[in-house]
Amino acid sequence: MTAFSEFIKHVGRGEKGRRSLTQEEAREALNMYLDGKAELLQLAVLLMLQRVRCETGEEAAGYIEALRSRISPQWQSIDVDLDWPCFAGKRRQPPWLLLAAKILAQNGKRVFLHGHAAIDMVKYQIETACPALNIRQANTAEEAEAILALDNICYVPLSSYCNPLVDLLALRSQVGLRTPLNTVARALNPTAAPFSIHGIFHQGYEKLHADAAALVGDDNMVAFKGEGGESERSPRIACRLAGVINGERFDEEWPTFLEGASGKHGEINGEYLQKVWLGEEDNNYGSHAVISTLAITLKLMGLCETQEAALVLAEKWWLARHDLNLPNE
Repeated sequence: MTAFSEFIKHVGRGEKGRRSLTQEEAREALNMYLDGKAELLQLAVLLMLQRVRCETGEEAAGYIEALRSRISPQWQSIDVDLDWPCFAGKRRQPPWLLLAAKILAQNGKRVFLHGHAAIDMVKYQIETACPALNIRQANTAEEAEAILALDNICYVPLSSYCNPLVDLLALRSQVGLRTPLNTVARALNPTAAPFSIHGIFHQGYEKLHADAAALVGDDNMVAFKGEGGESERSPRIACRLAGVINGERFDEEWPTFLEGASGKHGEINGEYLQKVWLGEEDNNYGSHAVISTLAITLKLMGLCETQEAALVLAEKWWLARHDLNLPNE
């Protein structure tokens, strides 16, 4: 077995001597830590060295494989259509993505929302808004399966399906920087859903997500710079996507969907979202955010062939939301 220090040396040597880890090396390194054969300090050093020069798709893929091997097979037995990780939180806008997810659920698609509320306590976290929107939380695979059977949508915290990653994500608060595991957390897809949507904070990381997905065999996923880093499109700007469709890498750009709107909104809470959902409040930015985010998922899932068709269908579903209610509403 390779000594963990060798992985650090590969990444941390001088400019001419250092190199990235291979996918296999990254998988072995994280497995060594998870098996108690390496110290947290060693892993933290490795992750920070990778952070300085940006992790590669191969390194992210290796870490994804290591963590997926720790997730109970029970989660993969759940019938899910769309994996929707929510690991950033919101600061300038409420999480409109939840309304897009509810629209999909209304129209028969099973949506698996998951995240980690402690990842950034400064921001408003997605799971905080779920109760006001009647999106129930599950803490076991059995609960998730039961909720999805009734509602087509549920939220599951990271601690329920991959608890070892919780402490590792806490490294961010200790060292002051995100680690490659913040990328990996979004990519775990615990139910092995056939489709997945990732939000990223820094432009360019969408390609890293797409490359890693292709390397681990995820056939259909899309990543883009979302509002606040969340998996929600900002309609105010053009959106560059990278992903995998039917196993093939692709890059795509969606044009601006809403010209001249402000990027800030005062009421960032689930109760306000529920008012918009019920039609008690009107929010032009919010409607465009929901429709444009929903459109990306519709095209990803093959329900529409073009961006234009996806936007038309997304708007149709949004306007018809009062005609189709979930069973628990």
